[in-house]
Amino acid sequence: MNKIKINSILSVTFLTCFFCIASPSFATKNTSTDTESPEILTIERAIELVKAADPELSIARLNAENDELNMRLANMAYRLVDSDSIDSVAVAVQKYIPKAQRDLSARVSKLYKEALPGTLKAKAIQSYYHLLEAYNNKEWKKHRYQRVNELAVVVKEMARRHETTSIPVENTMLVETRLASTQVGWLEAERKWSETKIKQNEILGVDAQKDWLLSPGQDTATEDPPITFEDAIASLTTDTSTRVQKKGDVQIAQLHVDLVNRYSVPSTDPGKIARNNLEKANLELEKMNRANIFAIYSLYQSYEDGYKLLQTCKRAVEIATDNYNKMIAQFKLGLTGTAEVLQAEQELAHLENRYVEAENSFNEIRLNFQ
Repeated sequence: MNKIKINSILSVTFLTCFFCIASPSFATKNTSTDTESPEILTIERAIELVKAADPELSIARLNAENDELNMRLANMAYRLVDSDSIDSVAVAVQKYIPKAQRDLSARVSKLYKEALPGTLKAKAIQSYYHLLEAYNNKEWKKHRYQRVNELAVVVKEMARRHETTSIPVENTMLVETRLASTQVGWLEAERKWSETKIKQNEILGVDAQKDWLLSPGQDTATEDPPITFEDAIASLTTDTSTRVQKKGDVQIAQLHVDLVNRYSVPSTDPGKIARNNLEKANLELEKMNRANIFAIYSLYQSYEDGYKLLQTCKRAVEIATDNYNKMIAQFKLGLTGTAEVLQAEQELAHLENRYVEAENSFNEIRLNFQ
């Protein structure tokens, strides 16, 4: 695969914006019991909060400092054993292996510390998307409740006025049942939103009860991922803490084999063990490299497939919305019955739910590119 072509992607905005086009009632302003207005949360703001609140950067700095000090101690012990006095594998291992291990730990810690700002950025974006998912679900459930409530008002009014359309009591009860069901779904989504806020507010380092608003359109997807497929594959050769650790394991295993070859006989049991450990370290490195390559392929394929699904769901919602609006208009004219309108509303709700799920899934994929 030389390059996975990504289809043109429309801007992915929050469902509040999308459903605002389909139904004005969806964009109702979020309310809060707080005395202060909820803050608008952006990805940039989430990153700023996490970097200020997360102690991991300080911990990584302390770990890197300790590993540097341990490396110095290992170097002191290394100098205590004179190379000319080594007469066995055990003494050679005592001199060379601890130093190699401490050197490796210091390099890994340094790389981890240097990469941590990017890790915290990803953590912040993930927290943002978790909030967005709960927010989207809450707003959609509220939107559907408002839609069914409007239908219930129309049905009751037509039944009260005894218009030409016959609306049996049973049909009115069906609408009332649908309304009660959508209200329960909305309240469940509100509960989930509250739970998610508490969990994510801990990550963001703010008060547990702090409320948020999410601004439509501030988080848009680019036409293609920010990094090309070729560049992503090439980046796999860049030294990361994980990659350096695996390569270091191979180097230390090779050092052990060299020490056995120099100060003993390779055919001995210690020699066989050293060679086995070297082979195992190489296999682990190869396994990691192969897994990383396949992960890149999978990621780009998921991006392409996720976009296609998202756009298909969006178009399906637009069609179902037009159909529902037409059914309502015909219902008011007495040209269709309550059951047909309820069926159209159910189909619309199903497609809206698929759209919400597709957007949430696509956001999780996009996280890997941000």
